[in-house]
Amino acid sequence: MAKNTSRRSTLDQLGLGPASHNRGTASSCDGERIATEAICHLVESGRVSLADAQAAVVRAKGTNPSRKKTRKEASPPGVHRTRHVALKFSYDGSQFTGFAENVGTEGDNSIEKALFTALEKTRLLVSPEENGAFVLRKQSSHQEDESEEGHGNAISARTAAQYSRCGRTDKGVHAHGQVIAMYLKSAFPLSAKAAIMGSDDSRSQGEDLHDGSLPNNSLDKLECFVLPRRKKQGNAQVQLPAHELRTISEYDYAKVLNNVLPSSIRVIGWCPVSPKFSARFSCSRRTYRYFFPRRDLNLDALAQGLKYMIGRHDFRNLCKMNCEQVYNFERVITSGDVVSPQKKFTLTQDPADSTVQLGARKLESAAKESPHDICHVQIEGQAFLWHQIRCIMSILFLVGRELERPSIVRDLLDVKANPAKPAYDMASETALVLHDCKFTRLNPGQTVCNLWNVTKVLETRWETHAVAAARANDELESIKLNAQVRWDDLVQFVKSVASERRRKEQRRSHLTSSDEAEIMATLDDAKPSTCTISWGNARRESKPKGLTESSVHVPLMHRSKGTTYEEKVQSILDGANGKVKSKRRDRYEENVIKKRKTSEEDEAFYDEMLKQGGSSL
Repeated sequence: MAKNTSRRSTLDQLGLGPASHNRGTASSCDGERIATEAICHLVESGRVSLADAQAAVVRAKGTNPSRKKTRKEASPPGVHRTRHVALKFSYDGSQFTGFAENVGTEGDNSIEKALFTALEKTRLLVSPEENGAFVLRKQSSHQEDESEEGHGNAISARTAAQYSRCGRTDKGVHAHGQVIAMYLKSAFPLSAKAAIMGSDDSRSQGEDLHDGSLPNNSLDKLECFVLPRRKKQGNAQVQLPAHELRTISEYDYAKVLNNVLPSSIRVIGWCPVSPKFSARFSCSRRTYRYFFPRRDLNLDALAQGLKYMIGRHDFRNLCKMNCEQVYNFERVITSGDVVSPQKKFTLTQDPADSTVQLGARKLESAAKESPHDICHVQIEGQAFLWHQIRCIMSILFLVGRELERPSIVRDLLDVKANPAKPAYDMASETALVLHDCKFTRLNPGQTVCNLWNVTKVLETRWETHAVAAARANDELESIKLNAQVRWDDLVQFVKSVASERRRKEQRRSHLTSSDEAEIMATLDDAKPSTCTISWGNARRESKPKGLTESSVHVPLMHRSKGTTYEEKVQSILDGANGKVKSKRRDRYEENVIKKRKTSEEDEAFYDEMLKQGGSSL
């Protein structure tokens, strides 16, 4: 009994009596009891003085983890103000697996993954519980948290941020004007109050700051009243005023993200946008450019082929059909350009009578035409199908090489006469660029500091590629000038190539023909006076005449054709027995049948979306 009385006395002296001890939660009682027994044993045995033990208890009470946890849990959700922001950026897609992130896929190296890693690292993307705009939307729509989490489907930070993207580029494709939109954390606290100027230039506290009164860029500053940060002096907290006046500027989202993004991705500018803005559906025009060397292409014929594509057409034969998600393959190409260093072809549609105008303009101070000239095709439209640009360029290259007539484009666009797509390879993805995304009401702002740093990165990238191209060209010219080949070796090579070409032609047409006499006559006319010839002259004598081309072109309309759209859909609907086919049917019903709208509904939807936007001014 005496020992118990002494123990209670020690506890009272240390401030750990029953009144204090009972404040702990049930889950922490065992740990508190053990700690209490231990410290009492140390004091009673004389190993620790009573004064030292009392000081340790005071310090422990000031940093009680259970109290910190309780205070954190008591904090209201949505502690951060978030703003709907559009980001404009560029990227070199050479080292990426594509734009869209494949969540959960091993080895995913997408541009989206890099973006969201940077957003999380900079803490600009907050959790749904901390996203003020998301919490307010849920409260206004009377949605309970249990409706999202009760079935194990906790909403992600990306979904809560209303993330949207303008274009979804494939592996290896680049972009100079990509746009995304989402809710990001603001530099202005959710509890900030407006500062009202008095007659004597004093500031008084006003109502809560609303998003419309915040700066639209990172350059303008705003005075407002905010809650001060808590400060401590020793173990006691200093009493601070409820709000203090501060001058705040918005985050420079572009600069912040560029500090942590890989150099192949550069954010150019940003601006706040309206709540309904969608980077995908609010876009009015998308512009693609495809770069290529001139070689022996006939650019006039290529422009004639592109002319057939201007306007509204069904492009199912000039894309990769994704029947599980798309049912309408009509798209509108508003304009097109074929540009070389010497000449520019421009194709536009007259809005009055829908006729397509083809104009050509010579460029001033243009150098002499060369097979090494870098040209590009520019195509502009509101939206595009999967692989549409690469399929278009593949056909245009056949026209430019004069293997197909420009009218082949008209034949492919006639889906009634040609409902199935002929077999052909797509053009390479490495030369394709999403050049620009245009919005009727979007004006992203840029800062000098950020553009200066972006320009330095792009200049370094250009210098690397330009030097590599110059090295390769120097090597080519050196071989052409210095390498010598025997004339009889060149004749034998041309004859073997021609023989291989005739064999392929005979196998396809079952006709026996020979052009050996014509080839030999052509070579005899070019025979030099010496037994050797420079490699440059050898290529010049043989390549323009097609004497070194062994491949045989099969006209597109003579090639095998794939299944039609109707056949693909019927296959999805009929093959619901297998597990994979059942999933395909589920996706078709979810993405096509349930989401299909009338033309009037589509028009009303896009009219509303095109009105959304924002400006940095």
